[in-house]
Amino acid sequence: MDRRSFCKVLGFAAGSTLLPGLMVRAAGQSSVGRAVPDGRYAIGIRSDLSGCDLTHTFYYSDSFFTHPATQYDHQLALATLGLVCAAANTIASDAEYWVNGSVGREAHIAAAYEALGFGDALFCNYDFDTGRAGDFVGYSLARKTLTLNGQRTTLVALILRGGGYGGEWASNFHMGDTSAHTGFVTPVAAVFASLKAYLARAGQSGAFKLWLGGYSRGSIIANLLAAKIARELPQLGRENIYAYGFAVPAALTAADRPDLQQDFDANHAPDGTLLESWPESNIFSIISSGDAVARVLPAAWGYHRNGCDRFLPATRNAEELADLDALGAEFGPTPLVVSSLATAEDTSALIDIVAKFCVSRENFHQKYETAIMDMIQCAFIRSEKEVVDGYILSDGEIVERLQTLSHMKEIDYWQIVGSVWAASTMSRPILERYGQNVPLLARQILIPVLAVGLCYGIETDVVQMVAQYIIRLLTARGELDSVLRAAFCHHPENYISLMEYYTPEEHGMEPFTRR
Repeated sequence: MDRRSFCKVLGFAAGSTLLPGLMVRAAGQSSVGRAVPDGRYAIGIRSDLSGCDLTHTFYYSDSFFTHPATQYDHQLALATLGLVCAAANTIASDAEYWVNGSVGREAHIAAAYEALGFGDALFCNYDFDTGRAGDFVGYSLARKTLTLNGQRTTLVALILRGGGYGGEWASNFHMGDTSAHTGFVTPVAAVFASLKAYLARAGQSGAFKLWLGGYSRGSIIANLLAAKIARELPQLGRENIYAYGFAVPAALTAADRPDLQQDFDANHAPDGTLLESWPESNIFSIISSGDAVARVLPAAWGYHRNGCDRFLPATRNAEELADLDALGAEFGPTPLVVSSLATAEDTSALIDIVAKFCVSRENFHQKYETAIMDMIQCAFIRSEKEVVDGYILSDGEIVERLQTLSHMKEIDYWQIVGSVWAASTMSRPILERYGQNVPLLARQILIPVLAVGLCYGIETDVVQMVAQYIIRLLTARGELDSVLRAAFCHHPENYISLMEYYTPEEHGMEPFTRR
């Protein structure tokens, strides 16, 4: 059985008696992986900003895991940031979006595991068609045998994918009909089952430590997973679960899913007042103060994360901006201009506007959720002909594609035809406005995405606005408005720059801007 096949049966195996405890000894158990020297390691990362694969060096030491996980370690956080950036599908694999199976989507994280001395790597859900939508998540597991504090230890890395994953994006908007975010909560069970089976397969008489990390979508699933692991595998111990997430959205209110809560909203007292310092926790959420993604679902609706939120500064300090712009220019062909990004106040205002527009979580679910999910899925469905030959679908072909979307199979055929015709008409002034700045991908997906919104009866001005932002995000050109300034804070290049520039003492317990 190959490793991909093994990954698919991990969940079934975990439902048996594979893990009565973490002290199971596997037959013929031997060391896996290797210790590596302390030092900086080149790790491949996906850059949607530059549209290419880049490398960046991150410091790593096996000694990171000699202290309790409840002690925040900035160098370990940076090393985790390297792995979670590597976990994204590679840009190189985008050229084969229509292919299922092994097309190198996991190449960066696989190389990172090898460089850091991890073996027995398994990659789950990287082989899905990237046009597929659903409440799943890509993730990987790897391990190494070490001697830490004089004890034989198996260090298991569980890194969740948070970028470059295509139609899985639709799940980020799948609120569902309960207050807990369905698209974030649902994948936790499958990942947990895989972890249990992997631990049992790696079973030995020594200790276990878990290195858990994620970025964006992957980070909130890791955040919830950390609570489930501590609750259901108490023999592992919170002090051995090193959980670091970046750009972490929120998924729960205090009344939701107690089985997925640990140190919930730890920055605040029960009465909602901000504490003076972070309480003890092994779960750390590291967030750029200007990042809009990490500010949803809104705190005003009662949504928070597990563990300690650590906010990286936004800044309007001229000296700091000059330094950060220099760091942002080092990554790739398209520099990240940090001085153009949102402040904490900008993003707070934007989130307030979005919350008022949606009215409530329930209204969003009833009025917009399904339409946005299908619009996003449609944007990621690509055929070989479209990718290789630059083909643009005819109106008839767009109708056929829309009929395959997750929620549109019951919509009347002639309603779809009419929406495609209207979208084609609507697209012309949008394309003329942006002229030569419109890349091929935007021209390929503009009419299908517009048509989906119109099929669901979304207001024409809202559909047009969404379409224009799709083009502007893909072109990454021109002056950034408040939405794009906050969206660009979500780029990994921003997180790497801020993490390397600011010390832990300069982190904040709530979003803030340095002047």
